[in-house]
Amino acid sequence: MIYSEAPKNKKPPISVNLLIHGFGGGHKEMEYLENHLQDQGLQTHSVLLAGHGSNKKVLKKSSHLDWLNSVNQAAVELAQTYEKVNLIGFSMGGLLAVSSASLPQIHKIVLINTPIYFWNLRIIVKDIVRNIRDRETEKINFYMKAIRSVSIKTDLDFLKVLSESKKKLKTIHNQTLILQCRHDESAHFKSAKYIKKRIGNHAYLKYYDGGCHMVLLTASELRDSVCHDIHRFLGEDDTEYWILDTCGRSPR
Repeated sequence: MIYSEAPKNKKPPISVNLLIHGFGGGHKEMEYLENHLQDQGLQTHSVLLAGHGSNKKVLKKSSHLDWLNSVNQAAVELAQTYEKVNLIGFSMGGLLAVSSASLPQIHKIVLINTPIYFWNLRIIVKDIVRNIRDRETEKINFYMKAIRSVSIKTDLDFLKVLSESKKKLKTIHNQTLILQCRHDESAHFKSAKYIKKRIGNHAYLKYYDGGCHMVLLTASELRDSVCHDIHRFLGEDDTEYWILDTCGRSPR
C-alpha cells in the first residue's frame, strides 16, 4: 500500500476513514461517499474484500474469514500512519465493521443499510409489480442477478459473518452511527433497530424515508443526505448533539 507524503511543516491527518463495501460488491458501491468525504478534506481508504471484484468462481474460493482479514489487515496498515481509523461499512461491510470494532485503533463506526433481517418481501413484491405494470425490467433484473451472482457456499459464508457479528454487537463501545432506508429491499429496516438495541447508548440511529439498499449508488434523492450525515458524525465530538439530532422516529 502506498501513502502520499504529508507536506513539510504540516502535521499529518489524525484520522482516516476505511470504507467497506457489501456482499459480492466492490469499490463502486462506496465511490460516491468516498468522493464526498475527500471533497470535504477527509482522508479515506477503500478496501476490496478478498474474492470480490471478479466473478462467481473467484468469490467462491474466498471465505468469511478472508473477508474479515481484508478489513483487519487494512485497518492495521492504516494505523501505522494515522492515530485513529473510522470504519464505514455498507451492507455486509457493516457486519465486518462490527467484527473489527475491537481492534485498538478503531475510533468511530458507521453502518449503512446493514442486515440482520434480510429481504423485505413487501418491498420486493411492490417493485416487481411496478416493473410489470410499467413494462420495465430494472428491478426484476436486479433481483435475478442477486440470486445468480453467488454460490450456495458463498451464501453460507455470508451467514457466518452475520452470526459472528451479532455476537459482537453488545461488546461495541465505539460511537456508532446507524443509517437505514425504510424502503430497503435487501436489509429489512427492522435490522437497524436490532443493532441499536444491542449496542445501546453508544449508537445513534437515523432512518430515511424511501430509498433502497444501494442508497449510495442509485438513490440519487437520498445519497447526498446520507453523505452529509456521515460527514457530520465523523467530525462531531459532542455525542449529545447526535443523540438529539439522529434519534428519528421508530419504523412503522
